[in-house]
Amino acid sequence: MRKPGRAGDMLGRPLSDRLLTYALLSQHSTFGVRFMAGYIIYSLDWGKFQNFVNNPTEKQLQAFGKRVSENMDGYDEEFEDEGPAPEWPKEGQELQDLVTERLARPDWYGDLSDAGKDIWSQAVWGFCCHTSPNSVGFRADHDGVYWDVIELAWQQLKVAPNQISPDVALSAFGTRPYRYRATKGDSAWQPMHSMHTPDEVRKMLKELESTAPAIEASKNKQAMHDYDALIQVLEKLAEEGRMLFIQVDT
Repeated sequence: MRKPGRAGDMLGRPLSDRLLTYALLSQHSTFGVRFMAGYIIYSLDWGKFQNFVNNPTEKQLQAFGKRVSENMDGYDEEFEDEGPAPEWPKEGQELQDLVTERLARPDWYGDLSDAGKDIWSQAVWGFCCHTSPNSVGFRADHDGVYWDVIELAWQQLKVAPNQISPDVALSAFGTRPYRYRATKGDSAWQPMHSMHTPDEVRKMLKELESTAPAIEASKNKQAMHDYDALIQVLEKLAEEGRMLFIQVDT
């Protein structure tokens, strides 16, 4: 089923050709072409991303804060009553202090309403892929896989769709942003990206490899093609110790 050379065909393109603003999320991939609904695969330099999270520079804080502020402007009429986001400052040192404090939290999302979650997750996305891609080692790795390959893998691994299982790393594929802790009874919020540590990438690779017979038995040609591509991407990221960064495209 493996066909070498499928994955990573676009890696040689200039970074400027691969950037995407969050506003275009449902329209185009970073490769500049319309993509069928599914997952588009990027990655980050794990060390650089951790430096940003744990020891952000003044420039990074200002850039991330600007993203938060711009996103807040788009949600002024949609805030729910609960959650602290409606009271967030929109500029100056107070906003920078808020970003510093929240970046240091083990959970970035637990106290936020759905609108607040959107604001923060979109800020993470926009900062990494558009505002400061070089500072976190952003890279486009593959122009995308369709839903089927992941859904077939979930079935084989006995994972309910969009339900994160602590024992199955692949269950978080496309469903868990960085430092998001989904719990039972959580809201119906659906994130538009997910992020996975190098350790999680290695676990995902082993889990996906275990589903190969079932995916091949499905006779789903698109899923079989996407399996080959995804395996090669995960192998490369696991070898390099990079963070997997997934865009959900609907």
